[in-house]
Amino acid sequence: MKGHLCDIAKKPVSPKVKCKLNACENAGIGNRNCDICGKSFNWKSQYKSHMDIHIGAQKHQCDICGKAFSAKRNLERHMDIHVGVKNHTCDICGKAFIRKSYLSLHMDMHAGNKNHKCDVCGKAFTRKADLTNHIKVHVGNKNHECDICGNSFVHKSSLDKHMDIHAGVKNHKCDICGRAFTQNGHLSHHMDMHAGNKNHKCDVCGKAFTWKGDLTHHIKVHIGIKNHKCDICGNSFVKKSSLNKHIDIHAGVKNHKCDICGKAFTQIRQLSLHMDMHVGTKNHKCDICGNSFVCKGTLNNHMDIHAGVKNHECDICGKAFTQKEHLKCHMDMHAGTKRHECDICGKTFTQKGHLKSHMDMHAGNKK
Repeated sequence: MKGHLCDIAKKPVSPKVKCKLNACENAGIGNRNCDICGKSFNWKSQYKSHMDIHIGAQKHQCDICGKAFSAKRNLERHMDIHVGVKNHTCDICGKAFIRKSYLSLHMDMHAGNKNHKCDVCGKAFTRKADLTNHIKVHVGNKNHECDICGNSFVHKSSLDKHMDIHAGVKNHKCDICGRAFTQNGHLSHHMDMHAGNKNHKCDVCGKAFTWKGDLTHHIKVHIGIKNHKCDICGNSFVKKSSLNKHIDIHAGVKNHKCDICGKAFTQIRQLSLHMDMHVGTKNHKCDICGNSFVCKGTLNNHMDIHAGVKNHECDICGKAFTQKEHLKCHMDMHAGTKRHECDICGKTFTQKGHLKSHMDMHAGNKK
């Protein structure tokens, strides 16, 4: 028996059915609303797929990773991830994406669009996901804890980067000097140093810094905050790193060694000043007599001579000296200590000046 043609589905059906069933499946169910979320559908198949989402029915499973989806089209999109299909390419930078929606978000970045704003601090983000992660900072949710040191982080990605520090992984290398860093952000800051970029300026004194962290510590100098105290001598410091360097002085740690003479120093700046001595660099000049010095501290001591300042007094006889070294030599005289020995005859002297006069005698110099 020849079938009838369904006016809606345009398919032949049995006369007994008379398009009733076919019309129901193809023409749909009319303008029906979902009782749960209120969304409207014209087709029964769409309505059924939608209801699967609400009841958690995930009939379409990925053969590769086992992940299941409510709708077949979602599984098809998911498969693009496994096969690496990226059909949506950015016209500006050439970066490709699996989904068009990802490309749209990426284009917002190029355009500088930041439509997702934090209600707490006002910071804006290009992606909603970034705002969601940012909100966790305000509410103090740090669910990702390091098993080694116990530090907690808001984002898992931050924990992963932190773990690289423990593992000593340094994948970010400077093309100029070869120095490697654990995090890309640290490399970026390092590159600013090579470029001479100092974008962080102090509003008080105008001093500029490459890194924001250095400016933050510098501000504490102005307001007098020194939270890092030495348990040995009581000196306080703005930065913990400064305290650590200071502790090295007490411990006698000298990790900075001169390649020329082998002398070692506690601090790298002391080594830098020492190197100036080898190369003959004397940038600190006295305005009164014109003498130049390697170190500013030496110039300051020299200025005390011109000013007649004698702050270093002998506890035994009361004699005062301009420089601490002079007092030290004087104390050797009281103690009978003779540190300066003649290489020719072995005679020892309390003061270096006396040894020098003695050496002139050996050389036949009579003044």
